[in-house]
Amino acid sequence: MSFEIQVLTDLAVLMVVASAVAFIFYKLKQPLIIGYLIAGVIVGPFTTPFHLVQNVDFLSVFAEIGVVLLLFTIGLEFPVRYLRSIGRVVFGVSAIEITLMLVVSWAVGTFLGWGFYDTLFLGAALASSSTTIIAKVLGDMGKIKEISSTLMLGILVVEDVVVVILLALLQNVAIVHTISVVDSLWLIAKLVIFIGGTLVLGGFFVPKALDRVSQVANRELLYILMLGVCFLFAIMATQIGFSAGIGAFIIGVVIARSRHREDINREIGPFKIVFGAIFFVSMGALMDISQIATFWFPAAIITIVVIVTKLASCGFGTRLFRYDKTTSLRVGLGMGQIGEFAFIVAKAGQDLGVTSSFLLPIIGVATMITAFTTPYLIKFSYKPNPNNPTDYLYSQV
Repeated sequence: MSFEIQVLTDLAVLMVVASAVAFIFYKLKQPLIIGYLIAGVIVGPFTTPFHLVQNVDFLSVFAEIGVVLLLFTIGLEFPVRYLRSIGRVVFGVSAIEITLMLVVSWAVGTFLGWGFYDTLFLGAALASSSTTIIAKVLGDMGKIKEISSTLMLGILVVEDVVVVILLALLQNVAIVHTISVVDSLWLIAKLVIFIGGTLVLGGFFVPKALDRVSQVANRELLYILMLGVCFLFAIMATQIGFSAGIGAFIIGVVIARSRHREDINREIGPFKIVFGAIFFVSMGALMDISQIATFWFPAAIITIVVIVTKLASCGFGTRLFRYDKTTSLRVGLGMGQIGEFAFIVAKAGQDLGVTSSFLLPIIGVATMITAFTTPYLIKFSYKPNPNNPTDYLYSQV
C-alpha cells in the first residue's frame, strides 16, 4: 500500500472511530473532548490488540493545523476591550501561580528523592496549563466570552512566555552551569518585540489591509489572505521559541479589529472543528496507557499537586484582585491541568542528558490524567446550585 493510500486509510479509520465515540458521549451528555481522547487511545499504536492507525506520524501535522486554527478563532472572539482592564490581574495571578508551582514542584521532587535537574525541569514543565484543552472545552460549552475565560486565556499567554524564558535559562544552566545574562535579555527582547509588534503595528496595518482587500476582491481571496497571515505569524512565533498556537492566537486578537471578523470566524469554523477533533484524537493516540501501571504513584502525586496548587493559586489570585467567588472558582478549576509545553520542557532536559529517563513518561502520564479531568472540573465550576437553580455553585459577593 502506498504512503498516500495508507494516510487516507488511517484518516478514514480515525474519523469513523472518533465520530462513533463522540456520538456516544454526546448522547451521554459528556464532554466531546473526552470522547476524542478515548477514540485516540482505541486507534493508537500503544493499545493492543487495536492499533488501527498504522502511521501515527502524519497525525502530528493535522494536529498542529488544528491547534493553529482553534486558537486563531479563539483570538477572533477574544474581547480586546478587556485587555487593558485585566492586564494587571493577568500578570498578578500568573506571578502567584508560577511562583507557587515552582516551589511546590521543588517540594515534590525532594519528596520523591529526585535529583537537582529533574526537580528544576519538573517545575518548569508544570508552570503552564493547556491553552488548547481549555479553549476547546470553553468553546464547546459556549463560555468563551465569560470574564473567567478571558482571564484564563490571558494567564495562559503569560505562562507560555514565562516558560519559554525558564526553558532558555535551564538550558544555559545545563550546558555551561551558569546563566547567560546576555542570552536571557535577548530572548526577553525578542518576545517583547514579537508580542508588542504584533499587537501594535499588526493591529494598525493588518485589519486595514483585510478591509481593503474585501473592497476590491471577492471573499475567497479575503479568506486565503487571512489564513496566510494566520499561519505566517504562527511560524514566526515558533522561530523565537513560542508555540505556533500562541502566535495564531495573538494575530487572531489583532484581526478581531477587522469589520469582517464575524464572516471570517464563520467561514473557518468547520475547519476548526475538524482539525481540532483530529488534534485531540491524535493526542489520545500518542498516549501510552501501559505506562500508567509503571509510573502511577509519582504521576498521581503530580496530578493532585497540579490540580490543588493551581486551584489555590489561580483562585486565590483572582479573588485577591476582587473578583467574586464564582469567577475565582472557575479560573482555579479551569487552570488545573498540565500544558503541551510540559513535553517540550521534559524532552529538552532529556536531550541535554541532565534529567532521568523516568521524567518524560511520568509527566506524560500526569498530563494524560489531567487532560481527562479538566473538562469535568470546568463543567463542575458551572454546576447550578440545587437550592437555587438561578445561582451557580458559589454565590457572587
